Amino acid sequence: MKMMPRNTFTRFGLLIGMIVLLSACKTTGPIFGGKIKPLTTEEIRTSAQEREIVFETFSGRAKVDLSAPGLSNSFIASIDMRKDSLIGISLRVLGVEGARVRITPDSIEILDRLNQQYIPRDYSFLRDSFNLNLGFQELQALIVGNPFLYDSATLTRQESEEYYILIASKDVYKNTLTLSPDFDLLRMFIVDLYANRNLTLQYGGYEKIDGRHFALNRNILLNAKENLEAEIEFSDIEFDKPFEFSFSINPKYTRMD
Repeated sequence: MKMMPRNTFTRFGLLIGMIVLLSACKTTGPIFGGKIKPLTTEEIRTSAQEREIVFETFSGRAKVDLSAPGLSNSFIASIDMRKDSLIGISLRVLGVEGARVRITPDSIEILDRLNQQYIPRDYSFLRDSFNLNLGFQELQALIVGNPFLYDSATLTRQESEEYYILIASKDVYKNTLTLSPDFDLLRMFIVDLYANRNLTLQYGGYEKIDGRHFALNRNILLNAKENLEAEIEFSDIEFDKPFEFSFSINPKYTRMD
């Protein structure tokens, strides 16, 4: 296995720690004569939103196997999240913390343990590093496995005999969601039509945890400025439990503005 350079680990690790994703989930649910029950676009949207995970806090661990051109690596991401206010991430390789990340609705801060650097950023960091236009709301939705449809998006449905397929379009973005017959999210395919880049998120291994359907297995395929693929396996999931996430900046660290 070729080890990932330190600065590349920090940037890719941040992305994977925040976006945690795929599946080959067996579909279950109401089948009518070999076909799903016909629904309108609005009925599909409503049913998908009713299936969303509602939470105040979330904690979990994720084993990540990452592949990029000429690189491969595995690490553990520990994630703590407080709804609408904080995402805290610790990234470890062979038991050693390589980076710690604090994300709020206004900022992204990284403690790069390997290079002893403090890296404060705004959300243009995601756009400049990965060609991804994501904000805090989208990041927390992706972590828990909720679909996002963009505010004021135009919704259409696509015909399918096996799945519900809902398409959300807004400006240059189009998100195609594939839902199981009981409305578990199986796949999101997000396209930036202007920049010719796309992100495929697939979800599987659903289990009921604290009354919520949660996808333990994820896969991410990013085709953008730097292509990558990651297989992610969640464990130790908890909802609505208290947690502590510290983010103390060592005065010896170099600030990288």
